[in-house]
Amino acid sequence: MPSRSILFAFLIAFVFLASLCPAADKKQFSDAIAAVDANLKTPAGKQYDERIGKEFSDKYMSTLKQCKQSLPAGTTIDSFDMFLKLNAEGKVLEGLVHPETQFSVCVRTALLAGKFSNPPHGDYWINIHMDLKH
Repeated sequence: MPSRSILFAFLIAFVFLASLCPAADKKQFSDAIAAVDANLKTPAGKQYDERIGKEFSDKYMSTLKQCKQSLPAGTTIDSFDMFLKLNAEGKVLEGLVHPETQFSVCVRTALLAGKFSNPPHGDYWINIHMDLKH
């Protein structure tokens, strides 16, 4: 699990990247980044972040493999960040990815039907940074 300072660096980079997006997307990313940052400042948020890291790999590794297999041969998979908004029961309500690639969009689409353990509260944003080795 990345350290908080690494996550903060990703958030700062995302603020910059979001500034390159159209206005509606910029606001969505900005709001998601602010919510993730606020969540990580609480003890419950830190605990939940650790749980999600393990839960994601346990539950969704097969999804990543399926998305990878759906790509044309020779397609490179770049790192990306995914922001997921969860309801109080852990169901994914919304998903944002940056950058949008065939792979990241496939993962986001699959996770829109996903469910995680119950977050500390409803409308809870999480960030999953994907840096897959080829």
